[in-house]
Amino acid sequence: MRKSQLFALGCLAFIGGIILSQLVQWPWDNFYNFATVVGLIILIAILGTKKNSGLTVPILFGTAFLLLGIWRFGLSQPVIDKNHIANYYNQTIKLVGRVVDEPDIRLTHRKLTIGRIKAEDIGFLKGKILVNAPNYPEYNYGDLLQIKCELTAGGMIEDFDYGKFLNAKNIYAVCYQPENILLINNHLTISQKIRRGILAVKYKYKQIIDKAVPYPQSEILASLILGLRRGIPENIINNLRQTGLSHIIAISGLHISIVTLLLMNSFIAIGLRRRYAFAAATISLIIFLIMIGFHASSVRAGIMGFAALLAMQAGRLKNGINILILAAFILLLINPKLLLGDVGFQLSFLAVLGIIYLGQPIEKFLERIKVPKFFEIRSSLMMTLSAQIMVLPLMVYYFGNLSVIAPVANVLILPILPLIMIIGFGLGIVGFIILPLAHFIGYIIAMLIGWIMLVTSLGARLPYGNFNLEKIDFVWIALIYILIGWSIWLLKTKKFS
Repeated sequence: MRKSQLFALGCLAFIGGIILSQLVQWPWDNFYNFATVVGLIILIAILGTKKNSGLTVPILFGTAFLLLGIWRFGLSQPVIDKNHIANYYNQTIKLVGRVVDEPDIRLTHRKLTIGRIKAEDIGFLKGKILVNAPNYPEYNYGDLLQIKCELTAGGMIEDFDYGKFLNAKNIYAVCYQPENILLINNHLTISQKIRRGILAVKYKYKQIIDKAVPYPQSEILASLILGLRRGIPENIINNLRQTGLSHIIAISGLHISIVTLLLMNSFIAIGLRRRYAFAAATISLIIFLIMIGFHASSVRAGIMGFAALLAMQAGRLKNGINILILAAFILLLINPKLLLGDVGFQLSFLAVLGIIYLGQPIEKFLERIKVPKFFEIRSSLMMTLSAQIMVLPLMVYYFGNLSVIAPVANVLILPILPLIMIIGFGLGIVGFIILPLAHFIGYIIAMLIGWIMLVTSLGARLPYGNFNLEKIDFVWIALIYILIGWSIWLLKTKKFS
C-alpha cells in the first residue's frame, strides 16, 4: 500500500472512530474498557494477517487511528458535574461572563455567546451560554457582562436537534429571557482588540453598503461579502431556498469552494499563470475571511475552500482527495463533535468531495454537449452539478426540500458572483475615501444583484420546480450514497463514460 493510501486510510479510520464512539453508547473513557477493545482489535489484526503479512501494516495503522478517533471524541465530551454549566438547567443563576464571539444580530434581539463564566456562590463553570439580549443597549464582542437568567437546554426545534447543534460549538445552555444584563467593563487583551477592530471595520463596511446600494440589494451584498444576512427580506430568502441558491448567502464550504474555484478560473482566463491565479484566489479567500470576522464556522468553511483550491492547483481536482481528507482530519481533531453535530461541516465536505470526484466526468460531458466556456458558464455548471449531486440527498434528509430547477438557476447566477464580490469589496474601499463615487459603483452592483433577484423570483414561481418532501429514513439516504459511490467507481474504472 502506497504512503498516500496509508495516509487516507488513517484519516478515514479516525473519522470512523468518531462515528463509532457516537453511535455505540459505551463508556470509552473508562481505561479498562478502552484497553480491552484495543487488545481485541490488535489480536484480531495479528491473527487475521498471519497468512497475508502485506495487510498487517494497513490494519494496525487503521486500528491505531480508529482508536485515536474514539479517544478524541471521548475527550471532547464534558463531565456534567457542579463545575459545568449544563448541571444548572431550569435554575436561575447570577453569573459574570465575557462575550467570546461576534454577536448574532437579529431584527428584535442579538444572540450573545458567553464564555469564561463565573457564577455567584458557585465559582467558575465550564461550557458556554447563548443569551438572547436586546439590541439596545448594544453589547459587543469582548464585553464583560453580569447576567441573571434561567438556563435551559437547546432541545429540539421540530425535527432539528438544536441542542446537538449548539453542543458542537461547546454551547451547553440557552438563556432566552435574561432578567438583568449589566456591562461591567470592556477591557480587552491585544488579540481581542485586534478582532474587535476587524469587526468595527466590518460594520463600517456595512454602513457604506447601506448608503451606496439600494435596498434590498444592499442586504444581499452584505451577506455575500460580510456574512450578514439578517436584513434580507423573507420572500427573497424563500426564493433562494426554492431555487437551490440559499448557499450563496451562507458562509459555507460549498459557497466558498465554488466562489474561490471560480475566482481561480477567472484569473487563469484573463491570462495569469496557474500559480499566480492560485495565489490571487488564496489572497482573496483570506481577505474574505478577515472581512466576515474570522469566526469559527467561517474559518472551517475557509479551510474547505482552500482544500478545493489546493486540489485545483495540483492540476487535477480528483488528485485532491488526500488534501480534503487532511482538512477534515484537522478540523475533527480540533472539534470531533462537528462530524455529526454540524450540518454545515457535513455539506461542505460532501460538496468539495463531489467537485473532486465528479468534476472531470461532468466537465467532459458538458464539453461533449457544447456548453460554452465563456463567462465561466461551463465551470459554474460543472461545480454546481458535481456539488449538488453529493449534497442533495443529505439536504433532502435534513430540510425536506428538493429543487428541480437548482442546476439551471445556479448556472445563471454563479458566473457573476465573483464579479459582484470583487466590485463589492472595491466599493467599501472607495466608500471610505469618496462616498459619492461609491454610490455610482453601488448602482452597478444593484443591477447585477437585480439579476439574481429576477432569476430566483421567476424560478420560485415555476410549477413543479420545487417539492417539499416527507421526512425520509436515513437508511434510504445511505443507500443513495452507496449508489453514488458505486457510480463514481464505475466512472473511475471507465466501465461507462
